[in-house]
Amino acid sequence: MKLNRFKSFAVVALTAMLVVGVQSPVYAQKAKKEKAKKEKITDPRLLTVMKMSKMTKESQFLTKGVSLKTAHRATQGFSISADERTMWFSQPGSIGKNQQGLTKVHENYIVRRHDGKREAMTLRYFGNANYLAVEHGEDGKDYIWIGSNGTKYKGAYGRTRTVSRFPFEANGEINEGYAGENFYMGGERYCCPAVNPAADILGIITQRAGELTVNIYSLNEARALDNTDVKIKTQYKGELVGEAEQTVIRTIKAKDMTTLESISSFTIPKPDKETADPAKAVNYYTFRAWDIDKDYVYIVEGQHNKGSMKNGESKAFITVYDHSGRIVLPKRRIQCVFDQYLLESLQITPAGYADIAGIKVIDSKIYVMFSVKDSKGFKTVVVKHE
Repeated sequence: MKLNRFKSFAVVALTAMLVVGVQSPVYAQKAKKEKAKKEKITDPRLLTVMKMSKMTKESQFLTKGVSLKTAHRATQGFSISADERTMWFSQPGSIGKNQQGLTKVHENYIVRRHDGKREAMTLRYFGNANYLAVEHGEDGKDYIWIGSNGTKYKGAYGRTRTVSRFPFEANGEINEGYAGENFYMGGERYCCPAVNPAADILGIITQRAGELTVNIYSLNEARALDNTDVKIKTQYKGELVGEAEQTVIRTIKAKDMTTLESISSFTIPKPDKETADPAKAVNYYTFRAWDIDKDYVYIVEGQHNKGSMKNGESKAFITVYDHSGRIVLPKRRIQCVFDQYLLESLQITPAGYADIAGIKVIDSKIYVMFSVKDSKGFKTVVVKHE
């Protein structure tokens, strides 16, 4: 009996030890998770991004709706100087009912506003004016970075095959579809540049079926590449009265980026719209803008409400990645675009139309640009977060 009782106690003790041994790691994991949740974000750039989802104050609006080159098209690209005195915008030309002699779809406008004064230059056959970047060169000139060598598709220009870098020239015109230094992405299309000279970074995003590929290079190494002959098939022209549309194979001098090893490259897939959560899934809405600094990649997506309160508010979101493609700050709202009542009360737009299209990160300050629309056409708004 004593032996059996001893065995019983031993079994109970062993069982208890096994239970404790199994449960301890579970408790430890929970503790680690709780600790991770309580870890505070201290990076001022990420703290600024977090503030973007809060209510916007009137004082944050650097512009409440400025007119640019045309009132018929929404602005597509944006940059700003560190002292906030100079802003750059890119805008496509008027569709003009797609009629020869009226349409300006082959034109893009680069608009520079300095101390409220406006200057512009005209680019033809480049693309759709998306994703503008500006570099202030050591020679004192402002250099434009923009997608180029676009081709006509369904009456408009897009599918850019290169990125061009050239100096801004007030009242200047470029008619070849590209200019200056050209960076070829090996046949990839929809090329979207971002530059950060202080960090020696050139970023180029390419798109395929909604999927985004972020490519990060040394800016100095990219510019140091030798030029090679690149052939690009392009469909263009036909906008002027009596002018026939043409399909040509251009041979241009360009830097072949496929010969340069990237610092990093990662892909952001297009989620399944039937199953994905639009508030959490990155790249659910249309990719609209991006920027890059020495540590992070800032991705902006969104959609406008087509100018009707019946469609709810316009939408804009931002997600922050590190250079390896790891999300460091999950997708969150850019509240100034969502807040249709604030936009109406400030007499910015009466129907909540806010088309997000630009972002610029300077130190811990983040500027976003979006187009609004009223009975007089499109205007451009810039909001500052810090």
